[in-house]
Amino acid sequence: MTDDEIALAKAMLRRGMKNDVIHFFFNKPKRLISSGRITQIKQSKYGASVEEATQAALDEFLQNWEAQADSRSTPRTAVEQTHLRSMFHEQAGAWILSAGETDHTECKRAFRLNPEVRFADVIRSIAGLANNNGGYIFFGVVNQTFSVEGLSDENFAKTDPAEINRTLASSLDPIPRISKTAIELGGKSIGIIHVEKHAHAPIMALKNIGNDLKEGTIYYRYVGETRAIKPGELRQIIADREQKAVAEFSTRMRRVATGVDATLNLDTGEVNGKSGTFVIDKSLLSNIQFIREGDFSETKGAPALRLIGDVEPVKAVERHRAQVIRDNVTADAVIRNFLEGERVADPMQYIHFQAHAQRRWLPIWYYIRAAGCSVDEIVDDLRRQVATHPASRDAVVQRLLRKSTAQKEHLGKPSKIMAAILDGSVVPPTDEIADVLFANAVQGLPSNYRKAAALRPHLLASLNRAQGNNGKSSNRRSAIYRAACRLDELLYSHRSS
Repeated sequence: MTDDEIALAKAMLRRGMKNDVIHFFFNKPKRLISSGRITQIKQSKYGASVEEATQAALDEFLQNWEAQADSRSTPRTAVEQTHLRSMFHEQAGAWILSAGETDHTECKRAFRLNPEVRFADVIRSIAGLANNNGGYIFFGVVNQTFSVEGLSDENFAKTDPAEINRTLASSLDPIPRISKTAIELGGKSIGIIHVEKHAHAPIMALKNIGNDLKEGTIYYRYVGETRAIKPGELRQIIADREQKAVAEFSTRMRRVATGVDATLNLDTGEVNGKSGTFVIDKSLLSNIQFIREGDFSETKGAPALRLIGDVEPVKAVERHRAQVIRDNVTADAVIRNFLEGERVADPMQYIHFQAHAQRRWLPIWYYIRAAGCSVDEIVDDLRRQVATHPASRDAVVQRLLRKSTAQKEHLGKPSKIMAAILDGSVVPPTDEIADVLFANAVQGLPSNYRKAAALRPHLLASLNRAQGNNGKSSNRRSAIYRAACRLDELLYSHRSS
């Protein structure tokens, strides 16, 4: 490093900037410096005689740096080929990763997704990058010399990103977002995984895999290594989350203060907004289920409240059934909310879940109606999902496009039960054998059947009896789930467009 750079580094240290951040400003493609050099400067073991730069000089340096950075072309995406190639330079006939291993780049010599233990160190690296500021994992690059060796097989090229996502979903929570691509340098292929910084860090390991991944551990990407997070970085993640929460709260309060949003006093029932005030009768306050969205407008000088969504009182006996957003939607929650007719606070969660569930038959039309979206919007949304189980996601899409249906006619006893149902003679099932026969009968109901809602309690009772861990209970649940999907089609598919 030059004396001027050492002087600036000392000024950065005085300002409290971290070593890896300082290293970033002075590490260059044509002149790589060790990250330990900054530590040596800090300890007066390197450049001790150089006088520290003034804070004004440091400000000027940083401003010039930002101006130069802004003038460079910004990649449209993190995996843009030109941007990725610019991270390497050629030296003596070999290609080198210019910055080496940093807190946002890591090198792996080979790629192997299976067996899982061979991929554990990559899972750890992905978690570490997502918990920091995101970054890249390069496969086919030697991690000691940062030279491009290239991948020796086609495992990386042939691996579906969905397979990687499924592995991450079973190993980390929350699930990191990744992108996969490849480039060629000097005739050698490099695999690249880009990891996004996670908006809801920290990400934690869910299980043990070999010696590389330990259950309950939060990993963090430091310069040149991924390891269990230190207290300082964990405090920073927590502080960032708190800062976001405070910023969101402040934004909401500003909207209330300026009259963009209204406030409801739950004690008096008074609603105050920019355009006016009105009062909700106290007898209704405890019964208001939800207001999805509202805004104030003024027509011909008269204040008015336009409500978008449903506002309705509920009976006292049903209040305990009010649902909240579930952090972890389950297949059981999807079917039970449908069979019980429960309102859910965020129906899109229940729709998205079906792209990540192994179970194929789950009610969908009920939640589309609750979401207030068109079928085309939902189909496009599902197709954009990085599905943990693509086959399940694709099966849902086929149902929404009406190319597939839960309807399935069974011969024998189910056929006779279905005929009785159509005649209005519904005999509720009361045991395991009757549960399956009844569910199979419901699956065959024709599209003109109009009393499907009355059958939901009977399927719910069957579901409650099928909670064992054995194969028979699993088969009963499969029949019940498909029957519920048939009721879902009969009740709600014709109401969605």
